[in-house]
Amino acid sequence: MFTIVLHHLSSDAKTSGTTFPDLELRDVPEARLRSLVGALAQLAAKNQAGAVPELRINGPQGRFTVQLTEGKLRFNSWSTRVGGFDLTTDQILSIITGTEDSAPAAARPRTGPATRATAGDDEEMDEHALSPGVKIGFLVAVIVALNALTVWLAIRPPENPFLPQNTMLAPEPADRLIKDVAGEYRTGSRPGDRGLTIERDGRVRGVKFGAGGTVIETTEMTSQPVQSAGHAALLVNGQALIEFVDSSTLTLYGDTYRRKGP
Repeated sequence: MFTIVLHHLSSDAKTSGTTFPDLELRDVPEARLRSLVGALAQLAAKNQAGAVPELRINGPQGRFTVQLTEGKLRFNSWSTRVGGFDLTTDQILSIITGTEDSAPAAARPRTGPATRATAGDDEEMDEHALSPGVKIGFLVAVIVALNALTVWLAIRPPENPFLPQNTMLAPEPADRLIKDVAGEYRTGSRPGDRGLTIERDGRVRGVKFGAGGTVIETTEMTSQPVQSAGHAALLVNGQALIEFVDSSTLTLYGDTYRRKGP
């Protein structure tokens, strides 16, 4: 079962408009989920007249947002910390329902050619010309190098395969973007909702709210003004994009935030 919030959408997701209030549906079966995502996809060819229709989905596999922008379905996930990529309707449903692995297999370090090269060198070396001490030293150096490589592979930050292509903005438009978007944004006012504060120096602070509006989680982030798909955005922690829907609305990790103060 899924919990779904419809934004700028009718209850069957077949009609969009800014006059539709947010509607929460609980205990939604998979069949209806598929129907809603399919209906949202059918709206792609229509003029939204200022509406930003989206489905906010909470299910066994995590939290997801399927948003219709610029005639395309944009898929985001807070749970997996990826956002802003385009997939087909079937791919989106497979990820939400957990029937398909969304991430590509991790790349394996290509040690084969180096091993062959080492073997080739060993064949050319005169085995009897090496003293036992040199051989032991060589083996120790190889073991240390392999251990260091293993540790580096274990602790290096994973790459985000779904991060959209982006380029850094020049200083002048970058400063102008920060000044324009600085302020406080929230996803809502209920327990579990989140807030973002964008400072004028580019720092970003994320919070999660508990009962009574108390802050139960705080995350400090860095940001870099960039351009992605022809639009200005903020690259946070080098991992995800804060994308600006309009002057008072932004998205991050699948959540939609609306401005609360300058």
